[in-house]
Amino acid sequence: MQTRTEHRHFWIGTSVGCLLAVGLNLLPYLRTRGAYQADGFELIGFPFVFRSFGGFTYRLYISWWALLADILLAALFAFALGLVWSRLRTR
Repeated sequence: MQTRTEHRHFWIGTSVGCLLAVGLNLLPYLRTRGAYQADGFELIGFPFVFRSFGGFTYRLYISWWALLADILLAALFAFALGLVWSRLRTR
């Protein structure tokens, strides 16, 4: 039977995993912000780029499949980190 502290540690680990996943998805944007002004591309997404904007002809491209894959990977990562954190903290 799981105790209350195991549940709390699981949700702490899951929250940290979600924050890391969101941060990793925003990192390409922070590195390429404003690149469209010099014919570059602004990118959002890690490991799959789901939004790009810019280029010589200024196009906006959004890939819904890449966004869905990023969300699923982020959820799996957060769940796994929550499990690992709860197991490590309760021993």
